[in-house]
Amino acid sequence: MRDEKVNETNTALEEKHEQIFQAAVAEFQENGFQAASMDRISARAGASKRTVYKHFESKEKLFQELIRRHWAKFAKSLEVTYEKDRDIRDQLAALGHAEGRLLTSSDVMATTRLVMSEVLRSPELVEENQEKTDFKAAFETMLRDATADGQLQVDDPRDAAEEFISLIKGKAFWPVIFGAPVVSVEEMSKIIDSSVELIMRRYGVPR
Repeated sequence: MRDEKVNETNTALEEKHEQIFQAAVAEFQENGFQAASMDRISARAGASKRTVYKHFESKEKLFQELIRRHWAKFAKSLEVTYEKDRDIRDQLAALGHAEGRLLTSSDVMATTRLVMSEVLRSPELVEENQEKTDFKAAFETMLRDATADGQLQVDDPRDAAEEFISLIKGKAFWPVIFGAPVVSVEEMSKIIDSSVELIMRRYGVPR
């Protein structure tokens, strides 16, 4: 019985924590970080300010949680590993589409624009663990494994990963951050196909 009560209490705390976080997300999206108000966040969450501060000690901590969760979506989308018996062109396209699915989401890119604008204004909002997130790792690992397997000839997988990412983000990420419309799924497919083709022309092994 005691364990059940503890579990119920923990569940209630987790639900309240998430309720406050979602209220903060709505507040940040509507007013930005600088103008966001802890009073309005508590009102949106239907919780007292004391309760809000018990879960998140400051507005900065709430925004850092938003950043952490947001970039975690990108990191999770890139949990793609090299398959030895699969053509590398197809694998590079799959990796590109894994990220592309987020870049074509209006909600994801709206939050990305919010995060980027606030981080550029206040770099201290980025915590150390967030700075260490390596979004190039999946691309670099695939290029290195494909080279070891004889499907590519890449001397510097890190640089090649940067090139591949830049080809995609140069058309589907940075323009959106600065106000361009989110690219469509069809546009993204063309961008990825073109990017893969350029990588294959530079690093592909003649067959």
